[in-house]
Amino acid sequence: MRYRFERWLGLDATSPYVGHYFEASNARASIYMSLIVMLIEIWMIVDLARTKSSEVITTAGYPILNWFFYILLFASAIVVLFNADKYFLNGEKYAPFGKIILGLFVFICSAFGIYTAYCNFMNGEQILSFFVMELLVVCLLAWKPYISFFILLLSSSTLYLLMDYYSPISAKMSAYYMIMTIAIFFTSFSTFSQKRAEAEKDERLESTYTQLTNIATVDELTGIPNMNYFRENVRTILDSGRRNPKKMIFLFLDVENFKALNEKYGFESGNAFLAKFGNQISEIFNDSLLARQGDDHFVIFTDRSTFMDRLSKLRSILYDYHTETLIGIKAGGYVPEDSSCDVNLAIDRARYACSSIKKHYDQDYREYDSALNSEFEMRQYIVNNIDAALDKGEIKVYYQPVMWSRNYKLCGYEALTKWEDPKYGLLQPGVYIPVLEEYRQVHKIDMIVCETVCRDIRTLMDKHRPAVPVSLNFSRLDFELTDVTDILETFTQKYNVPRSFLHVEVTESALSGELTELKAELDEMKELGYPLWLDDFGSGYSSLNVLKDFSFDVMKIDMKFLSSFDQNPEKSKLVLRNVCALSNDLGMRSLCEGVETREQADYLKSIGCERLQGYYFGKAMVLDDIMVKIKAGTIPVSEEFIVKAFSGT
Repeated sequence: MRYRFERWLGLDATSPYVGHYFEASNARASIYMSLIVMLIEIWMIVDLARTKSSEVITTAGYPILNWFFYILLFASAIVVLFNADKYFLNGEKYAPFGKIILGLFVFICSAFGIYTAYCNFMNGEQILSFFVMELLVVCLLAWKPYISFFILLLSSSTLYLLMDYYSPISAKMSAYYMIMTIAIFFTSFSTFSQKRAEAEKDERLESTYTQLTNIATVDELTGIPNMNYFRENVRTILDSGRRNPKKMIFLFLDVENFKALNEKYGFESGNAFLAKFGNQISEIFNDSLLARQGDDHFVIFTDRSTFMDRLSKLRSILYDYHTETLIGIKAGGYVPEDSSCDVNLAIDRARYACSSIKKHYDQDYREYDSALNSEFEMRQYIVNNIDAALDKGEIKVYYQPVMWSRNYKLCGYEALTKWEDPKYGLLQPGVYIPVLEEYRQVHKIDMIVCETVCRDIRTLMDKHRPAVPVSLNFSRLDFELTDVTDILETFTQKYNVPRSFLHVEVTESALSGELTELKAELDEMKELGYPLWLDDFGSGYSSLNVLKDFSFDVMKIDMKFLSSFDQNPEKSKLVLRNVCALSNDLGMRSLCEGVETREQADYLKSIGCERLQGYYFGKAMVLDDIMVKIKAGTIPVSEEFIVKAFSGT
């Protein structure tokens, strides 16, 4: 209640924005008011000049005082007009002297209204001139209600006492006088309330706009600019021509081991680190454009001549953090060729240069060069053309033979792909699969492979040709982006292929992080009858945990175990023998890939490795070529998979 009363009278505190709004409003109103007063005074001065002296003495009695008030009011109106004009020209708040000028003008206007009305009253005329001046003073200008009340109380009381002293005022005249005064007060109160509501509404809109602007230009976590601000301002600098583009450089910074820091100390500490680090980048690159791209990545547009020293200083600061987790910075750089360079592309190239040294622990910085450009253009080509390649059938399925070790006869295939590209020729999977995994598009290929394999198996069965199980590679992304089980079920039913003919290969690297949903889906596949293979066993660091937590039918031993077979045969054989024994003890069958010699094959057979795969038995081939080799006897087929004597017809 008290708050509402104080607000009603204007006694409560207002924000600087509202105060400035009223200042600007009164400055505008004082222009109109001064012009109105000047026009009135010009008319009155002209009228007074035309009136005979005897009439002046009779009507007013004080001709010199009339001239004085007219000229004073006219002059003060001119001063107020220039004062308001100065306010808007400078775009500043009223100086104390400016407020004094407006206050004096209000006093002069009220005094003039009192004087004129009193003269008219003495001559038996209306006192409307007083109310006109009061309307201008307290209604055209917006005052807080208590100020308006004080102005009206002082001026109306003064006039009333003067009139009553000259001639007692009738009750009717007093009532009329009181009604007009109250009406003017409430009009001024309404004007104030309306303008205050407008001011507060504008303030809210301004605050909302400021917040939206900050969201659009400032990174919420660190307080430094975000990518929208960065892109726009870099573009402005390049377009202005003030800086030579070749003397500038785009930097992409990646904080090493930030993930480990987050896991050890928690996300709040990680966020605090990023905020502190962002401020330190701002201090060191204080004359440069910078932004947080996301996570622990930052971009900078700066002068080439000093950036290495600044990066060194930034690294030194990180080393002084004294955390148990060693933190560092990897940086990539890109020098724009000219001012027309695409800012997004420049950032991508700097980022690519940074990512190229991600696992190079002896290198902290790399600049984008011609070699990286070739790689980068290939990556962009792959991402931009994968959909068209799939539509045109340029992604071909190749089959690499898998043999029983007991008789070296065909018992299966691994389905692989190659891209027969019209521009680059035959692209190996090692070129495009990692790129598609990074851009989360590898599932597109894997789904095509799944359907192609089912169709090919059905074709072989229908033609009574040897059909063997095929293993399909699925990445972690396949399980995240698609329903792998549903896809397998769809194609096996569509082409009427036994589930046992589709072996699901899951790489060891995919079995990390949160595994609850993945494990549930793999268990479902196993129950449906799809054999599960653990691919690339030994290539990662979670091998033993994987064996403990998952139930696989086949362990596929990574080819790296055979890479030193000739150079260090004793240790290699010992490791392979123990891995195969572990597989057998866990109830899994073993397959070793990368077999290139008969000696390797014979040794793996001797230690109980059940299946073999490698160039010794054949590279990945299209299905027609494999059928030719099978017909020629180059690739013998295990008897259990021969449906009908292969006649070639």
